[in-house]
Amino acid sequence: MEKTSKTRYFVIAACMLMGVILYVDRYAFGIAQPYIRQELGLTKADFSYAVSSFFWFYAIGQMPAGWLSDKFGPRLLLTSYIIIWSFFAATVGLAGSLLMLCLARAAFGLGQAGAFPTASAVVGRWIPAPQRGKASGFVALGGRIGGAIVPILSAVLLVAFLPVSQVYTLTPEQILNVQQLNSKIALASTPNNEPEHVLYISNRLSLAKAKHTSYTREQLAQGFSMLINDPTFFDAKAFNRIKSLDNFASEQIERLRTGESLSERNSQRLNRHLLEAVFPEEIEGLYVASWRPVVFLFAALGLIVAIVVWFVLRDYPGQHPLVSASELALIGGSSHVETDIPKLPLMNILRCRSVWMSGISQFCVNIGWLFIVTWFVDYLMEVHQVAMSERSDMIAMPLMVGFVGMLIGGFVTDKLAVRIGLRFGRSIPWSGSMIVAAACFLACPFLDDPWSITWAMALVALSVDFSVPSMWAFTQDVGGPYVGVVLGFGNMFGNFGAAVSPILLAHVQEVFGWDAMFQLCGGIFLLAALAAYFVDASKPVELVEAAEGIS
Repeated sequence: MEKTSKTRYFVIAACMLMGVILYVDRYAFGIAQPYIRQELGLTKADFSYAVSSFFWFYAIGQMPAGWLSDKFGPRLLLTSYIIIWSFFAATVGLAGSLLMLCLARAAFGLGQAGAFPTASAVVGRWIPAPQRGKASGFVALGGRIGGAIVPILSAVLLVAFLPVSQVYTLTPEQILNVQQLNSKIALASTPNNEPEHVLYISNRLSLAKAKHTSYTREQLAQGFSMLINDPTFFDAKAFNRIKSLDNFASEQIERLRTGESLSERNSQRLNRHLLEAVFPEEIEGLYVASWRPVVFLFAALGLIVAIVVWFVLRDYPGQHPLVSASELALIGGSSHVETDIPKLPLMNILRCRSVWMSGISQFCVNIGWLFIVTWFVDYLMEVHQVAMSERSDMIAMPLMVGFVGMLIGGFVTDKLAVRIGLRFGRSIPWSGSMIVAAACFLACPFLDDPWSITWAMALVALSVDFSVPSMWAFTQDVGGPYVGVVLGFGNMFGNFGAAVSPILLAHVQEVFGWDAMFQLCGGIFLLAALAAYFVDASKPVELVEAAEGIS
């Protein structure tokens, strides 16, 4: 008896690997965001346009890219998409202005647009119908793994790529906001207005430079540089209220506490980190010098993944030399290549209520979810002064917890679909998880500790990821041979939401504050839950005759 091969698992693993590098390349940009803004002199509002440009073009490319993959096959197209986006990911590292940054991110988004619609088509062709929810969960899980590891990898690489000859003293150009810095220093002398470490720095600065009511950019740079060069600058009592420090700084402080002395460069670097921790928005960060090499390295990894995908994937199981006849029968495929694919039933897709409800739900989800991978890093820096090492752990936490939701969500939706039918087997996990995410966002204004907020965001990610297999399985249930187009339609709307999100959230935060942003995200997730409830996976899109469709 012929042994059943397991080639389909390797195909899904290749798609999962694609998801890993897709999210690594996508979210490395967000992790480096503070340093990109500082180097290019961008405000949050400016940077939000660069973030948004990616999602507009990512959204616009969804349906055309899905259609191309359905028509010409996923092997060639998925490999091409990875190569294209890797090239444009590297061009982000060459950007020297907001315009160049927006153009590079837009092209990068267009390159990534076809990835998940194509992967969904692969699942539809390679996986038996009762297992598609689980398989979709594993493919989407690749993205979450990439998103979870990129903050940690980026933190390590930003430190590793810091030039050996890096100068730790400050130039006038590295004083980013003179007015705000002077305001903080002036307020420090007023009782109960600023933390003790700001008062300490203000007093030391007045000793280093003649005391002024207002310092010039040059005076601030010279004064801070004198503090950086001062081996006695660190004071345990003055800095004990700093909530978080870079790993390197923490190690040097521990050495000082045990009576060790520091080398001149280690002392200078510690003092620079202390100043950056106290004035994160006013002083240019050290890692401005190392974000570009990190972007280049991640882009190069994409080319390796493209090679893997090309060698592992085939358009149909029957084309793969390692697929046995018994595996082909299990998948439900045939030994010949499908050439008689029905014409694209575009009008039927547009008339399908469930397709629209799916798109609306994804639009709302991405507005709220994008906070985790865009403005969460700024929130931790500004509100809680969390240093890069701990900040990277906090950013990674939601995406790591999301792993669990992605895995469980696939099993749950497949089990429910068998027990209670496709209608509620897909919509209940989807809608219910949106309600949980809404509750987490609405609770955030009542939480003060940064780790409490982080765990709330982790529950949001868990809930969203729990719903993803239901979303994907829905497209495979209703899409037939045009899974890529149907998934692309929903993803298009989802990424219109993602394109709106950074600009909308930045505006709400600047005008109304962080609490208002959390409340807005919670309300939008409730709308996502309502739309998801009306998705009906039991009613597939009807195919049409060749004359009526689009070839």
